[in-house]
Amino acid sequence: MTQSSATSGELRLRTPAEGVDFGLRELLAVREIVHAFLTADRPEEVFQFALDRVSPVVGATFACVYLVDGASELMRLAAAHNWPERYTQFLGEMRVRLGFGPSGEAASERRAIEVPDIFADPSLEDWQEVANELGFRSLAALPLQTGDGILGTVTFYFASAGG
Repeated sequence: MTQSSATSGELRLRTPAEGVDFGLRELLAVREIVHAFLTADRPEEVFQFALDRVSPVVGATFACVYLVDGASELMRLAAAHNWPERYTQFLGEMRVRLGFGPSGEAASERRAIEVPDIFADPSLEDWQEVANELGFRSLAALPLQTGDGILGTVTFYFASAGG
């Protein structure tokens, strides 16, 4: 996955395999997010519908939405797509601390965090065991924010480096 700059200050993520159809993939992702907003009955459903529809478009192995839990420094899991089956029983207990790890940093710093290869980054040594166990090698964590503040993070996990 590489980052390309956009003149409007937005972050665009590309996978190397996208080539010339990046614009089409981006349009498909936006369409799926809009569809999620239009078909959901509750706010939580928007996150789940969007993950289920956008993850395949971006080639993610699995994905999560973490939301800031009230006034705490923790984010709770609000939606998950294709999470490894043997860990689904623990999803309700999962918490991410703001400012820690890629997802926590994306939320606290209000910027995208891209990790092209977890095993190539010595600063992520603590994450290598988790990545190996869950079956991902790269990730992209994007902050979810409004004009009023940070809501949380959406994180896409990829099976291969540079995914």
